[in-house]
Amino acid sequence: MKAERLHGCLQTAFRWGALLTLCAAPTQWTLINNPRLGPADLLLAATAGVWGLDILLTRGWRRLWAARPHWTHLLFAVCVGAAACVAASRGEAFKELVQIIEYFIVGAMVFTAFLHERDSAVADASRRAALPLFPVLGAVTAAVLALAALQYVAAEGHRSIARFAEPKTLDVIVNVLGGWQSPLLVGGTFGNRNVLGGFLALALPLAAAGALGGARGIVARGGCALLLLAGLALTLSGAAYWAVVIAVAALAAARGVRTFIPVAAALVLWQTAVLPRLPRENDLCHFESVALYDSAGQPARRYPEWQAAASMILTHPWLGVGPGNYQRQVGPFYGQVPNATGPAEPDIQNLYLVLGATCGLPALLAFWALLATAAATAHRTGRPGAAAALAAFAAAAVWHPLLVRGLGLPLVFVLALARHPLQEKASDGTDPV
Repeated sequence: MKAERLHGCLQTAFRWGALLTLCAAPTQWTLINNPRLGPADLLLAATAGVWGLDILLTRGWRRLWAARPHWTHLLFAVCVGAAACVAASRGEAFKELVQIIEYFIVGAMVFTAFLHERDSAVADASRRAALPLFPVLGAVTAAVLALAALQYVAAEGHRSIARFAEPKTLDVIVNVLGGWQSPLLVGGTFGNRNVLGGFLALALPLAAAGALGGARGIVARGGCALLLLAGLALTLSGAAYWAVVIAVAALAAARGVRTFIPVAAALVLWQTAVLPRLPRENDLCHFESVALYDSAGQPARRYPEWQAAASMILTHPWLGVGPGNYQRQVGPFYGQVPNATGPAEPDIQNLYLVLGATCGLPALLAFWALLATAAATAHRTGRPGAAAALAAFAAAAVWHPLLVRGLGLPLVFVLALARHPLQEKASDGTDPV
């Protein structure tokens, strides 16, 4: 009896720990500066420890095997590890490697096991009230958007962003790149608009799938629709905004012409009649965030750096220059390309070029395989929201390096969700994905 009671306590602690980890994940708030650790990192470690202890005590090797990482996760981690061994700055490289292992190995196993445990709890009629996953995640997304709304409407800027942005980056934005009124500082619980856009590229397609019929009941669908509209109004990253719009249009098209036509009409009206009238003229913010040239007619800093990063890949195709070594090594690769000097907008690199330049082409291909196999599985098993979220993330990552603190664990959860078999019943209704 004592063993069974301990097993039950550990299971309960694991489920709540995994849910709390997901709730704490979408933020760049740092609890410990060196190494940089946030609340979700500590919660994930504790949750993984509880789950591991339960596996050992119950000899639940089948549960461990069922939660094993997908082969693409393992391949990606191995490729990054090989690149770390040849990095010029191995300290930075191994920090990045530890983060990759945390996200794509430990996080993937914890979230996969959590989804399996959730199904088991739902199957037990006595535990039907346990862990309403999607309503809780919707509430977390609403909290992120509520803070972003305060930052959006504040005439003189909202100082809450200082809790999430790196001090040096915040100083550059405030003193050089537009002051406290800069659209860069509409970041919610993230350091800037670009990282917030990456989170919304994952969250809003799931909300759209719920609004289009995945959620059970008019209240749930209405809540999903409100989240989607709020996210579209507060996203000031053009890349993330259009990635979400395309994902929503694709979800609507998949449901047939009767859904696609009104959704497409609403998106066009939103773009032409609503965005230009919002206080920050969102349509102009979107355009300027991805424009080829700035207001002075000079090439935007992002695109010459892309060419320099591509040159790094050509020079170091197998193992790159080492994870975490991108900024240290990119300078000499500009060649004849204009290299703008002075402060730059944060998080404007191309994720795929950064991965290829720092970890080599094998790691880049492994990461693409990781995203593609998960999206294909989600499409095949009837999770269109998860497939759309991964597609939107992949598109936004062309303009922003989205494998950063605050986004890694949400991404891994969507990957786990995409590969998880769809259940007919859930404790919080039909899965809206």
